[in-house]
Amino acid sequence: MKVLDVAFKDLYRSFRNPFALVMMFAAPLLITGLLYFAFGGLVGGDRGFDLSRTRVHVVNLDRPGSAAGFAAGEMLVDFLQDEGLNEMLALTVVEDEASARTAVDRQDADVAVIIPPDFTKAVMGSGEETAVSLYQDPTLAIGPSIVKDLVNHFLDGFSGTKIATSVVNGQMADRGVMDDPATLQQAAGQYAAWLQSGGHGETESALVLRAPDGNEATAEGRTAVLEPTMAAMMIFFVFFMGAYGAESIIREDEEGTLARLFTTPTPQSVILGGKFVAVIFGLVIQIAVLLTTSALLFKVNWGQPASVFLAALGLIVASAGFGVLLMSFIKHTRQTGPIMGGVLPVMGMLGGLFTTGIPNLPAVFDTVTLAMPHGWALRAWKLAMAGAQPGSLLMPTLVLLAIGIVFFTAGVFVFRRRFS
Repeated sequence: MKVLDVAFKDLYRSFRNPFALVMMFAAPLLITGLLYFAFGGLVGGDRGFDLSRTRVHVVNLDRPGSAAGFAAGEMLVDFLQDEGLNEMLALTVVEDEASARTAVDRQDADVAVIIPPDFTKAVMGSGEETAVSLYQDPTLAIGPSIVKDLVNHFLDGFSGTKIATSVVNGQMADRGVMDDPATLQQAAGQYAAWLQSGGHGETESALVLRAPDGNEATAEGRTAVLEPTMAAMMIFFVFFMGAYGAESIIREDEEGTLARLFTTPTPQSVILGGKFVAVIFGLVIQIAVLLTTSALLFKVNWGQPASVFLAALGLIVASAGFGVLLMSFIKHTRQTGPIMGGVLPVMGMLGGLFTTGIPNLPAVFDTVTLAMPHGWALRAWKLAMAGAQPGSLLMPTLVLLAIGIVFFTAGVFVFRRRFS
């Protein structure tokens, strides 16, 4: 068929043009590749969460006195020595406060925890005020903050000890029982044992630091940055090539080759039809190459085959129709520069193609972008990449098909009137 002959001739000419090849394939892949390597640790790296251990020197000056079996200072030391904290804390017990502070001053330790002599009495609600002191290296932030939070967690828990002993004391008074220090100490000890077990009878770590594993980080990073960016770049350059392919009609008209073709026995409708078919074929090849290459290079998951087909079909028809209509109003190639370099980027921006990587955009922005065919195409591809079923893509696909058919019909009408 002569329509296909004309189409293949135009395709051969386009694929010999270095500029066309760059805009078809290299540019969208290059932009996505830059993001891929710039955020490599986010979208595919195996780097984990690295936090150096905080060197802690503990001085236990607590003297429980008559509180046999219950020593709050010793419990605090045991709490900080818990196996669940070994990855975060390197604990050393020292004898006196001066040596602990000297170790911090010499940067042999990061934090010194000083437990006061009357710590147990204060915890048991004797009315005495006391405080655990922290002495830290002022150049550090994270490690000392973790130690401070752990100590506060421990002390907040022991606030319940005072409540427990107060309740026991009150019940004893209601029953006419005289104050019994041994009973109060026993109640405080039982509460402390329960607290140390995490309140469930089993030891639980007070603080757990966990970084997302490689698979979680990869999936999250691709969803947030890489995949939407690749989709947006593909949409932008497919619309660009739709207009560039239709521009060949203007270019051949200026060069005189189109007029010579019209003098041949081949009908004018066949010649123009072949050129329009060439635009569509070029877009099909461009999308197929970009989908395959991005999946292999950047592990982009485009979604279910049926959903990908619907999104690609809508994009091809809309971009081809848009390009034919846009170029039908251009009289000479000198006008294509402002159109291709100005109008297309602005429409892409209004369609949301350059803001896909920005989180927490207002919801109204997603609605505003639908004023452009680019926005409908982006919605279709986002649904496909999210794993949506084909039925969920029917609306954006039908809108894109309608836009493309209307634009294509109007553009063909203008071209035929122009060359009639």
